[in-house]
Amino acid sequence: MTSRLRPLFVGVDRYVLRACGMRGIPAVVVYGPYWRDSGLPELPDCVTPVFVENECSAEAVLTALTRAGLGEERFASVTTTNEYALINVAVLAQALGCPGISPAVAVRFRDKHLQKEAVRARGIPTARSIVLEDIHDDEIPELPFEAGVIKPVTGAATRQTATVRSTDELRQAVRRFRSEGGSARTFVVEEFQQGDEWLVDGVIHDGEIRFLSVAEYTHTCLSVVESQATMQDRRFDSATEAWAFRLAEPVVRAALEALDLTDGIFHMELFHHEGEVSFSECAARRGGFVQEQVECKFGVDLGDAALSLALGEAPDVTVRERPGIVGGTYITSPPGVLFGVPSQDEVMGLPNVEYVLLGHLVGASLPVSTSDTTKRVGEVVITTETLEEFHKRSEEVLAWFADRITVIPAGTKGRDLHRMQSALGYDTRLMATYRREDG
Repeated sequence: MTSRLRPLFVGVDRYVLRACGMRGIPAVVVYGPYWRDSGLPELPDCVTPVFVENECSAEAVLTALTRAGLGEERFASVTTTNEYALINVAVLAQALGCPGISPAVAVRFRDKHLQKEAVRARGIPTARSIVLEDIHDDEIPELPFEAGVIKPVTGAATRQTATVRSTDELRQAVRRFRSEGGSARTFVVEEFQQGDEWLVDGVIHDGEIRFLSVAEYTHTCLSVVESQATMQDRRFDSATEAWAFRLAEPVVRAALEALDLTDGIFHMELFHHEGEVSFSECAARRGGFVQEQVECKFGVDLGDAALSLALGEAPDVTVRERPGIVGGTYITSPPGVLFGVPSQDEVMGLPNVEYVLLGHLVGASLPVSTSDTTKRVGEVVITTETLEEFHKRSEEVLAWFADRITVIPAGTKGRDLHRMQSALGYDTRLMATYRREDG
């Protein structure tokens, strides 16, 4: 009897690792400096961790595996939920001789211009786009659209993204991105798409969509960054809002076929405008802030499904749909140094709150503005009977947090810190004393 091959996971996905522990599935996870510095989640005994300098480097992963005595191991597959490691995982699958996404498919899921070209070639409505090969070049072309969106061609989380409505605005955006000194140099300029932004999260196996969840953002991802709005979304109900699934599913199915994804978890974004749906982007991974909402609304564990797919098995995506509204909102705060947040027990004691993640440690420096859609102090999942109640409860939860998050503004002067001591619960006197014993 031969033992089952272990899957290799590049990057930490706590939901997949949780599924390994619950099912007793041995696995190997390679993880980079972010997790080394911020702290790995508690790993099941059946999971072997291996530190690598760079999750996105085949050299770093292969050398680390070899040092750990795993260089000759045959793996069941190699997968990742790290957006930036996707092409590396495709290369590793070929190098290690195990199942995994192919380099050609990985490229289509990383390059936004190539992705839209592949989708457009199948007749699926999507934005036109042009590529700026190097934003440090002197020559910037004329904006070919009435309005466009500029972003890194392999970017994520709406980072370094801006709306441009003229050639002058395009050149201003380029100059700004140059001055920021980011690593991205190749950008894409896409035609601006009208409408509400939808997100679709699902599971595909053997070319068949086994599970589909459709949701809507309260504000588009771009408006969250440009107007500093609060990131918020909610899941459509497949019974009472079946119309949304009917509109989305044909576009989702056709796009996945065009991109040639046959097995995996996917996160797709669409635009809905006047009863028509167009394609925006798609990632071959689970979306952020999706696991808990999908599990709460549909009873489907995307982490467990990803583990099954990594083992070459059909995932269990039996739907047990919860009626009503399930959605989530980010918790934001003023900039400065985080001094205090409410406890998780306090948050979970609030009405209608089903899940909370407080993602910053006390002492963390909070940014002046929301530079991308990952910036937040925390996030909560809220359940209500109606959409109106959901928005009302979201506002109440945000107001509750605003009264209980303590942030010390960066650069606060000594005299101001002195005035703040009593409000922060400290004695305003200097912390100095002397015990004197007279003979």
